[in-house]
Amino acid sequence: MPMLLGTKGDDILKWRASTELVESLKKRLERKWGSSSSREAEAFLGTMIDSLKEELAYEGQLDAELAALDQDIAQAPTPTALVPLQARYRELLAAHFRRRTSPLALCGACNALHDQVLRRASQLAEERMRDLGQGTAPVYALLVSGDRGRGEQTLYARNRYLLLHQLDSQRFYLFSHQLTQALCESGLLAEGEAPWHGSLTEWRSLLKNGERHQEPRPPDLEPMLPFSSAQKKAAPPLPEWRWRLESMADLCHVAGFEPLGEQALSAAAAALREQRGRDPFFQVARRVINLPLALGHFGRWRLERVGEHQGEIDIETLGLSPLVQLVRILALQAEVHEGGTLERVRQLLYRGALDVDLAERLLKALQCLMQLRIEGEIRSEGAGAFANPEEFSMELDARLRSALEAVLSLQKIAYQRLVGQV
Repeated sequence: MPMLLGTKGDDILKWRASTELVESLKKRLERKWGSSSSREAEAFLGTMIDSLKEELAYEGQLDAELAALDQDIAQAPTPTALVPLQARYRELLAAHFRRRTSPLALCGACNALHDQVLRRASQLAEERMRDLGQGTAPVYALLVSGDRGRGEQTLYARNRYLLLHQLDSQRFYLFSHQLTQALCESGLLAEGEAPWHGSLTEWRSLLKNGERHQEPRPPDLEPMLPFSSAQKKAAPPLPEWRWRLESMADLCHVAGFEPLGEQALSAAAAALREQRGRDPFFQVARRVINLPLALGHFGRWRLERVGEHQGEIDIETLGLSPLVQLVRILALQAEVHEGGTLERVRQLLYRGALDVDLAERLLKALQCLMQLRIEGEIRSEGAGAFANPEEFSMELDARLRSALEAVLSLQKIAYQRLVGQV
């Protein structure tokens, strides 16, 4: 259970997993010692020590290579120079995952990679402003929502970005243009995407009146002359705002003026508390509870019927996403705002919203589904989580079925607690 071993504090799920691991090792050693001579036992211990040294050497080499890449990212001369550095970083993390199979370790490293690239892209946007004679960047805060906001960034996870400013000025719109361009060139934004941008007042207004929806306008990325004037544009709306609770719940500050970022996070938390008892929240809950899972009637897999992934399971849509959204909904109802899926499960356990057995099953489900997602990203070298059940071992088939049954149990609990209130 590698994912559980990375938790901290007095986590009951940590010591239970650790106890199981130690007991398993004790039993294996006792069986070996019971039927071995002293010479065989000595050879066995020597093999274990050599294996441990080999693993420590591998970790040391990996740390050195990642540290060198960290330095290269911090000194990248242009946003486009960040692209090959990220590719090499992902290669190393993919190799580590194949060796360790630890989703938690990979997510932690990918979180750090994302933040380094984002901060360097922001710095390069500031430098480009100065080089073009457009002045210095204004006071701003850059927030990220989505997988990174929950601390669950994987190799190719995508996020939304929010750029807040303190004072409404032409410099901010110049900087917004340069930042959007830098994020696109560095690969953090896809073509046609742009961060939401606006003042703290506009952010609070959006949180309060999120049901108003407008079609987003594509960003203006044409080259700007040094003394050209940036036109103020309306802040682009977040897509499907009233249905996308993660835009408020899965949010963290990454770069820029920290006090401004903290104010934005506090405003989002207050909006969540206010919306929790309203009809749109319960409508979202009903939709999440009814999301289909990969395990259909009579234990049959729901498979893709057409396209490139015909005959495969969409792990993201029919497994991981329902789990993440269900835990988010129940956490918000229990007034748990902070943390990712793992931390939310832990808090739900401590508040009595989940029993120990279901909490442990859910964390095992999260580990299984995250593992399949990461393996899918490694195979395709891009976003997407599909798995072919014909290639499953008996053990993996049983693990995935158990994971989806845990999600189904959570759907039933959420139905009992929330749907009757709609």
